[in-house]
Amino acid sequence: MSPSHRKLSLRGLRTFCTAAETLNYRRAADLLHVTPSAVSHQIKRLETELDVVLFTREGKKLSLSKDGQVLL
Repeated sequence: MSPSHRKLSLRGLRTFCTAAETLNYRRAADLLHVTPSAVSHQIKRLETELDVVLFTREGKKLSLSKDGQVLL
């Protein structure tokens, strides 16, 4: 399937936006009423679908990658 015909999950995009706004999977999970593990899995699925890395980690600090900034 070509990139222009991909169907992205609305849940995945909502999870990404919330995680991007909070820069914290636990806070995003609280806001979305899911577990941090669910947030992590949704982000990983979206990264796989898009073939990009959306967040980078330095220790406990979460940041948007360049691709994450573009998607946001």
